[in-house]
Amino acid sequence: MEEYHLQDHKIPHGFQVFEDRLEVAGVSFRKADAVSFSKSKIKWLELEREIGNNHDKNAIQVYGCTKGFFGTKRRLIGYVPSVIAEQLVTNGFFGQIQPRLLKTYVGDQGFVEILFQILGPKGQKYKYSPAKSVAGGHYSDYVASVKQLKSENQNEKAIKLLLRLVAKIEKEAQLKGDGWGVAPWYYEQLAIIYRKEKQYENEVKILERYECQPKGAGPDKLSLRLLKAREIRDKRGA
Repeated sequence: MEEYHLQDHKIPHGFQVFEDRLEVAGVSFRKADAVSFSKSKIKWLELEREIGNNHDKNAIQVYGCTKGFFGTKRRLIGYVPSVIAEQLVTNGFFGQIQPRLLKTYVGDQGFVEILFQILGPKGQKYKYSPAKSVAGGHYSDYVASVKQLKSENQNEKAIKLLLRLVAKIEKEAQLKGDGWGVAPWYYEQLAIIYRKEKQYENEVKILERYECQPKGAGPDKLSLRLLKAREIRDKRGA
């Protein structure tokens, strides 16, 4: 028996999907409760921290809740995967998130699978996604964060993040020495955002900053963009 449940559990106002497809961990150790939950008609999930867990200080329990003639029943059916639980707890998102039931499956041989999503505050996914701070991680770890900020039109935050990353890129190029070029993608993203925000002078400045950096092999389209950016700045004003 396989069922999908997204149509029964709409995303609440002010939330977005943080994790799209997670499997409840440890279901095989709680098979009877998991099967009873899966076969119920009206069902939903709830999350709860397991503070006294000696093996995982970030453990998050998953409860299967069902509604029947005798009221609501709440069963422990497993856990949030440990890597995700650590990310949620250490980034301060537990208490702001909700589980969303995605799929239940009970096979003929007793196999049980329960899939769910994690919903979090809209506009905050970029804070959830990185496991490390900019100071501690490599700049390449933050491509998804930049894309997420841009998709949510949080351009000022994207600019601040990109400027910190550009500083790290330039420091790395300086340490590596001859033959090591800066990564152009981060400068290009800044240029794109600056133009979108009509900050034409800043677009020219970041492209001129890139021009002064050591570069690797390959076509340099940002030089052409700089010429166009200067033309737009001079025509429309800084």
